[in-house]
Amino acid sequence: MKLSTERATTSMISTIHVLKAKAAFDDDTYRDFLVRETGKRSAKDLTVREAGRVIDQLRTAAGEPGPAGAVSGLDGAIGTKLRALWIAGWNLGIVRDRTDKAMLSYLQRQTGVSHVRFLQAAGSGSAAIEGLKTWLSRAGGVEWPLQGDDVIDAKRAVLDAQWRKLIELGAVKPIGQAVDPMLDLEAYATRVARCNRWDSLRSEDYDQVAKSLGNKLRAALAKISLTDTVNQEH
Repeated sequence: MKLSTERATTSMISTIHVLKAKAAFDDDTYRDFLVRETGKRSAKDLTVREAGRVIDQLRTAAGEPGPAGAVSGLDGAIGTKLRALWIAGWNLGIVRDRTDKAMLSYLQRQTGVSHVRFLQAAGSGSAAIEGLKTWLSRAGGVEWPLQGDDVIDAKRAVLDAQWRKLIELGAVKPIGQAVDPMLDLEAYATRVARCNRWDSLRSEDYDQVAKSLGNKLRAALAKISLTDTVNQEH
């Protein structure tokens, strides 16, 4: 599923309604605002990209700052993909600072510009995306799907890479009777997402599982780092 067509998550829709109340928008004002920003009259009809833009604008209207380290203007195709890949790097334990500002520092190193809105060459954004994917593949072990625009397949590839790293670190134990320890990932993922099987997972469920695995992975890496430090001191 492409980012331009993937439906807004329930979490994004909930955030929109909370911010609508904080901005003191009545129903008519809110509908007019949605139509002006997206051409649609209901949050449930928004795509992920559209919802991100609406949330940014509503935060401004409500006088509410974004999340720590968040930068506005990243809701377009390039910014959304870069942010998603950067967070994937964080969950793989190879990105040390998950903030938008850190991601834009990477962009500047790759392209010479400090924000996606300053990209002039059509291929510059795509080159930055491919560069980041290559890094995640090399350093994080992500085996990207051949269909690069499929969001779900890309998210699954990140989960697989996280699980492989956890197996290598000895940080996960067999859950079922699977001969292949990779098969235990399904048991873990469906338990976190509270569903029965892989094909029941929604896009936001993949994000939740990636976050959970990221916490485990960073904790395992921190433990190894601490052990190495202690060994060096002795």
